[in-house]
Amino acid sequence: MLKQASFSLLLLVAMITLSGCLSAPGLTSGQVHERHVEAIRTDLWQLQDDIDAFFLFDRPGRMHRLAVR
Repeated sequence: MLKQASFSLLLLVAMITLSGCLSAPGLTSGQVHERHVEAIRTDLWQLQDDIDAFFLFDRPGRMHRLAVR
């Protein structure tokens, strides 16, 4: 059961990943590559923002000079 679920998840991830690479009418392979790099960079920035918000790194701490006492 666990093997079947993990295989299904892996297959789903592979299909989603490859579906973005199938069609790019009117674009060169370099342009497609640049789009992929930009999308990955944007995703990583958003992930970093989410991690910062979760750990409250995006807010000043109590020792910061801007903290309200």
